[in-house]
Amino acid sequence: MTASNRPRWPIVSSTVNIDNLDLAAGRVTHANGRVASISTCARHPTPRVYVCGDAVPISPQLSPIATYEGDIVGRNIVAGAKYMPDYEGMATPVYTVPALAAVGLTEIAARRTGATIDVHVNDMRDWFSARSYAETVAWSKVIVDRVSDCILGAHFVGHGGQELINIFGLAIKFGIAAGEIRDHVYIYPTFSADIKHMLGRA
Repeated sequence: MTASNRPRWPIVSSTVNIDNLDLAAGRVTHANGRVASISTCARHPTPRVYVCGDAVPISPQLSPIATYEGDIVGRNIVAGAKYMPDYEGMATPVYTVPALAAVGLTEIAARRTGATIDVHVNDMRDWFSARSYAETVAWSKVIVDRVSDCILGAHFVGHGGQELINIFGLAIKFGIAAGEIRDHVYIYPTFSADIKHMLGRA
């Protein structure tokens, strides 16, 4: 995925406590709690300056991503600045009721790439799993490249989306085809067993 079609992360309102670090002494510029002159996590033009977590301006402010970036910073300090983060397939959840979750491209962004896509949209309120949990909202959208059968994006409202989104993140990161995900045998009855129906297999 190129920088031009990489999904833009949602802006999350939080404050990073860096005001007392005297960053100006190290020629490190910052604005709104984020280090400004950095293009990739954990590497900064100023020698011996590493950045991770909420101060990184190009990644979402999520605790597992901050932990991931912190691990990279630690390895770069020990072994030299040779490790780079890979944000491909990292999902974004919102823990509301119902929960929201997304990974990869939106439908609009996918169309802008010029790819021929299949968009699988499902209102799952009448599905057995949703009725079993008395869900009032259960919805999914999965965007698939028709030529390569690669998952380009997935979006959920309710229906255990904050858990299911990880499967689609794995597919995006490791190039697992939509058909391979659809044809996998899932334990039933579970929300994940609905994935094959989300992708068009009855």
